[in-house]
Amino acid sequence: MVSTKDKMSADARSALPEDFAQRFGAQFSEVSGASADPREFSLEWGTRAKPGNLQAGLTIDDINIGLYGHIPDRAEGRNRIPRGAIPLKGVTDVGGYSVCDAHRLWSDQAGQLYEEAIQWRWQTATDLPWDTGHDVPEDVELAVCQVATELCQQAQTEIDAISKWFRELNPVFHEVKLHLACNVFDAARMFDGYYKRAMLNGGGLLVESSGYMNRIIQECYSGWTETSTLLHLVRGTFTQTVLRYLAACGPTRLDRELAARCLADTTRHIAYAMDHLRFSFSKAPERAKAYAVSLIAAEAQVARDEADPVLWEALAVIFGGGIRGMDEGMEVVKRLRRDWVNGYVDRLAWAGVMRQDGLHPALRQWIEEPETAAVG
Repeated sequence: MVSTKDKMSADARSALPEDFAQRFGAQFSEVSGASADPREFSLEWGTRAKPGNLQAGLTIDDINIGLYGHIPDRAEGRNRIPRGAIPLKGVTDVGGYSVCDAHRLWSDQAGQLYEEAIQWRWQTATDLPWDTGHDVPEDVELAVCQVATELCQQAQTEIDAISKWFRELNPVFHEVKLHLACNVFDAARMFDGYYKRAMLNGGGLLVESSGYMNRIIQECYSGWTETSTLLHLVRGTFTQTVLRYLAACGPTRLDRELAARCLADTTRHIAYAMDHLRFSFSKAPERAKAYAVSLIAAEAQVARDEADPVLWEALAVIFGGGIRGMDEGMEVVKRLRRDWVNGYVDRLAWAGVMRQDGLHPALRQWIEEPETAAVG
């Protein structure tokens, strides 16, 4: 316990009504066994947060000052106490909160990513030009509905995968949990947007994907880092690449804007996963080699999904402007697949996992493709 008596001015001491001080001190005495004025046992009375940037306002990172900004390597308490609050004697741990080591969830960027998510918020109902999404050729509309179906499925997987981990992530690392709460909302918004897009012109939802990667994400219980890697880097890089191409080549202004907005959200999620993985390996470098091995199984499931032509053909119809232009559209799809696999390998390499040499053959073929102009 840190006493701050010598730091308090007369003005600060008079800030609390005396009756409150007495009642609060008595209550604290009952649970702690010590009698104290609350201004005396406050861990850092007088610590004041100020906006680092007046335009951005007071951000979550701005309040990380003094002991409130200390990120422990391990959170010892497994309860709901906020970081910097006074722990009470005799309070037992609650269930869950099994992820207590910083290297299993922390990212230095989590606070900034949270702020970006809430400052750049948007809604599908009023921020998209729905009136521009009509008069689409039937074959293209059919393809858009198929792609929308698969993106909805991916969004639901993301919601479920993150939500099941919330109770396990220690709240001492609140920046991460705030960011992931926004991640769940972003995924819900993508589901909402693409579900509406499928319903806009009467096409509706079509065929679900083979879903092998969805299952391995949902069934990952080995750790949050492992789940995040599968969700945000293996699957997330694929989703991001599809959205990037739809933002550039979508058939209507609505399709391009919907994809562009979801693209910004997905890019934030990937940024967290990359920074977290790199931080994790900086604390436990032996894990990098183990990850390279564990990703072999995940890539095998990706390869099984890759063998299903439904999504590729739907994208080819969109990029080719219809069934008659599918051959030209398939050339764009090939560039998309190359960009996706190269992006996946590059992001893992940045974090510290080298995958190019051991990559699954179904994915490696796109690394070996000759260089062609990419979209975006």
